[in-house]
Amino acid sequence: MTVQNIDISPALPSDAEEIAEIYRSLIGMPGCTWDDHYPTIEFVRRDIENGNMFKAVVGGKIAGAAYCGDYEERRVLECFEGFEKLGEFGRVGVRKEFHRTGIAQALLGSLKENAKGRGYTGIALLVGRKNDAAMALYEKLGFKRVGESDIYDTEWYCYLCKLLEDD
Repeated sequence: MTVQNIDISPALPSDAEEIAEIYRSLIGMPGCTWDDHYPTIEFVRRDIENGNMFKAVVGGKIAGAAYCGDYEERRVLECFEGFEKLGEFGRVGVRKEFHRTGIAQALLGSLKENAKGRGYTGIALLVGRKNDAAMALYEKLGFKRVGESDIYDTEWYCYLCKLLEDD
């Protein structure tokens, strides 16, 4: 089943609790690297305050959310070097009832366009090495696996999508 009429927009402060609840509900799902310490409501509130949290709404209900902003670990990971302005997708979560309905693809596709408009020349992301569904989605959206990393006590694959030519 594919969902139609997905409204994608910046998250509002009043959305923070609902987004954090979505994240908490995904802990323990196959491939999920999250736990009770990450991501927390504080991450969600900070992302909203900075204009970097986006939501996908279906029928008046937040179906999914994701971070799109500056890449915070750029200096740590060599696999993401060489971009003038590197952005990051992170904290991508979709309500279980909306899994495999096209929400994540629509949300991240919209965020790629948003990132271009914000001047990002590339988008980086980390995905847990056991999260096959996420890797398939990212590859479908044009991301390429460019390396591996072992940070935050987790084994990751590094994915990258080139957006714009550097000036």
